[in-house]
Amino acid sequence: MAWFETNQRQLLYAGVAALAVWLAAFTYNHFRKNAEAQANAALAALHKPADRNGKQTPPTAAEYLKVAEQHAGTPAGDRALLFAADRLFIEGKPAEARARFEKVLAAKPTGAFAAIAAIGIAACHEAAGEADKALAAYEQVVTLHASTPEVNQARLALGLLNEQKGRNDQALRLYDEVLRAKPVTVWRMEAEMRREQLLRRHPQLAVGGLPSAAAAASTTVTAPATNAPAPAKK
Repeated sequence: MAWFETNQRQLLYAGVAALAVWLAAFTYNHFRKNAEAQANAALAALHKPADRNGKQTPPTAAEYLKVAEQHAGTPAGDRALLFAADRLFIEGKPAEARARFEKVLAAKPTGAFAAIAAIGIAACHEAAGEADKALAAYEQVVTLHASTPEVNQARLALGLLNEQKGRNDQALRLYDEVLRAKPVTVWRMEAEMRREQLLRRHPQLAVGGLPSAAAAASTTVTAPATNAPAPAKK
């Protein structure tokens, strides 16, 4: 009791300070959750139901950008910016799309959308005819995002660009890497098709590589190969 009497003022100050810290944390979390809920609602509102004919008009890049600006700093705002970049790419505006992909990546270089944004940047360079910049950007995806699903899409894109430059051995190596990757990804079938087409044109490359699928089953596939950014998950 004597100690309490001596230190009661300090105890009172400590209690008030602890209460203030708790109150500040509670207020911050409350407003953060409220802001995220509003951002999610704004993003969901952009997706209108289909009309009587079953046609659904996707949101425009401008609509996504408006949500991204109004709700900057929230995960939903980040997604809106990524969707805007994707729409700009689809609309044939690679330079504008790349600027948005770069903004997403710069804000959170190790975030959940970093690999998708990096793929988008590379694809925008490729769409703009900047093959060397695209190669460097795809290689950066392989180096920095090796544990993400997007790495195999980057390898496929690199393979096609190497084919275009006549570096067929490097292209084959990249396709083989996709085929060996664990777990099996959705890009495996694409890698198989491109590999078979490459070996039909250059059968000498099969020496020392993976066995040709054509040796196990006679399958003919002729599909044009293209590179494009991975669609953002809505």
